[in-house]
Amino acid sequence: MNYGNTSSKMIITPKIFLAGDANVKSAEAQRLRITLERAGFAMNDPGILLSDPMEYSCSVHFIGKNFIEASNGTSMDEIHFNSVQEAVKQNPKFKTFIWMPGETDYSDADKKQLEFIERVQNRLSNHMILSRAPSAIQFVEDVRLIIEQHAKKIYETEPADIFLICNQVDEKEALRIQTMLSGIVNLVKLVIVQDSDIDYEEYSAQQMNVSKLPVIYYKNASDWALPFVQQIWKRVGGASYRTPILFAGDASVPANEKINFKAPRVTSFVLPPELIPLEIKVQYDALSEKS
Repeated sequence: MNYGNTSSKMIITPKIFLAGDANVKSAEAQRLRITLERAGFAMNDPGILLSDPMEYSCSVHFIGKNFIEASNGTSMDEIHFNSVQEAVKQNPKFKTFIWMPGETDYSDADKKQLEFIERVQNRLSNHMILSRAPSAIQFVEDVRLIIEQHAKKIYETEPADIFLICNQVDEKEALRIQTMLSGIVNLVKLVIVQDSDIDYEEYSAQQMNVSKLPVIYYKNASDWALPFVQQIWKRVGGASYRTPILFAGDASVPANEKINFKAPRVTSFVLPPELIPLEIKVQYDALSEKS
């Protein structure tokens, strides 16, 4: 299959876990929920505990001045906060947004609430964002911007034996490789097109995760191929990547003999065009024997 015009879909706006006690009817808490709803976020029913951290990508916590005991001297604010810390262990991408409105005077807050606030501040980590934005609108806008920055495209991939990547400059030559191998192995081909809006590195990384052997081929596009293999190698984990990457050059262009990328899990070779499909098959068979 040729993925020259690969299709993609954006991640849907993540579902937010909105922490808090369903019985708390403070104006700020109500305003926050309404603002999140108007911003298009999907949320949980009020007051429930976080049970499935994979269902949500982030949590939002409003911390006011009042301490309302839920059980055993603990508030629902703290119960929710603690449950979210456990969620992070299961979903490292989970983010926690904590809103303490800057215009709120906490000097007269309940003593137990102040103690909880101090515990929160002492447990801040890189997945938590503490905001003192003065309004719910500004806070929600900050949440939206941060979430959008971490959003990425999800591309349609399919399991493959060989994932062949080339530049559009070398599409004709890559087609010959594809033709010679397609009857023997399940092959997916990606043709990288200049000025496309596709994030080719991200798509390649996702397709590589469902492919047994990725191959980056070049003939006339060595200026593209070398930086691409360097970047994609880093993108998939470098030396920790589970399978070798083949960096295959066509020897009919003499300058390609000088192109080489030495790195763990990368095999570089430059061969006459008629031998490249054979070498790919040899490398694939050797990999299959080990698995």
